[in-house]
Amino acid sequence: MTIYTLIGLIAALAVGVSIVSAILQRPENWFVHYLRNFLGTFFIFSGVVKAIDPMGTAIKMGDYFNAFTTHFSFLTPLWDLMNGIALPIAMGMIILEIVLGVSLILGTLKRTTLMFYLGIMVVFTVLTGFTYLTGYVPKGSTFFQFSEWTSFKESSMEVKDCGCFGDFIKLKPYESFIKDVVLTILLLILIALSRSYGFITKKGLSYLILGALTLITTAFCFRNIWNLPIVDFRAYAEGTNLVKCTSDKGLDPGERLVKFIVTKDGQEKTVVMNDFAKASSDGWKYKDRIDEVIREPELPPCKDFLVLDEEGNEYQQDILEQDGVSFWVSSYDIGSGDQAGFDRINALVKEFGNAKKLGLTATEIDKANKVADGQYTFFNLDAVPIKTMNRSNPGLNVVKDGVLVAKYHHNHLPDAQELKAKVGL
Repeated sequence: MTIYTLIGLIAALAVGVSIVSAILQRPENWFVHYLRNFLGTFFIFSGVVKAIDPMGTAIKMGDYFNAFTTHFSFLTPLWDLMNGIALPIAMGMIILEIVLGVSLILGTLKRTTLMFYLGIMVVFTVLTGFTYLTGYVPKGSTFFQFSEWTSFKESSMEVKDCGCFGDFIKLKPYESFIKDVVLTILLLILIALSRSYGFITKKGLSYLILGALTLITTAFCFRNIWNLPIVDFRAYAEGTNLVKCTSDKGLDPGERLVKFIVTKDGQEKTVVMNDFAKASSDGWKYKDRIDEVIREPELPPCKDFLVLDEEGNEYQQDILEQDGVSFWVSSYDIGSGDQAGFDRINALVKEFGNAKKLGLTATEIDKANKVADGQYTFFNLDAVPIKTMNRSNPGLNVVKDGVLVAKYHHNHLPDAQELKAKVGL
């Protein structure tokens, strides 16, 4: 799905909402009627796909806070504080998005809804604009060192996708920036014409619906934190062939242009690699090298799957090519993991005797092995693929012949017989 098909989908949903609401209350101005429903539907859709995976939104917000730490280091204590409470912030934002969308359609708290909506859109626009502009900032420089800015490089951006629609669709920051500018303009038009719309049903009923949907939204967010997301849009979803998902075979390797800076008799010039040998024979001396990215390499969906043992030896192919069923206990951070969750997972996998078992963590292996109850050994994997694979900390992943056949949150584990039936043991 592209940004254009996404907008088309939301526009079509808004048509349906407009028809239903027009039946309930004949609109005074059809343009304003559709515009409010389009903007309301947009926020609801954006909020719901993020509510499916609040932890993913919190991780994305952490990426933003880390970028702010780099470019606005004088506010580092603030970014560290916000990073520590990224999940509550993410939940609050998600719930607010959905509630504002519903309120806009219902006509409740009109002025408050419009002002909050505008405030959020301004923040989003500034955020995505800033993220896009970091593509002009070379590594080692900060945003306000304007004299250091170079030509745009996608690899220089601190955050590669905005996270506006969770993992449902990835939007590049410039796409999201343009989207936010357009939405802000539409919202300003609606604010100017806001006298032309009101409640779509009785005032009391409208507030009752708003309150009920607020509670449902909050409960839905908590459900997807205490359990795995109800829908998995990410790589490492159940049914994924991990061998293929982690392989770079058949992918575009990208293109780089290698240049060399050479000097002679106080002069300096830049030559491409093919001309370097001739320049050297003419007396030009090497000074520096520049690697210019012409086209970024295409990465596999399950990227960064580099598994290392305690000695630093690569182990990913060994575990991917294991025959039969194997159990992977994942924990991106042992220290913040639920100890009772480890106990429950360990008790379950113990029922499978000599089955293959291992742990994956971004924490030191010797520290991680202390929670394994002697049943398996941990290996190192970066926290990002671990979090992508399983939001639970710890989580249980079941792989059969290289295919991820099941994933579980430590709060919702099956019993041994149920799991045996699931994986065909």
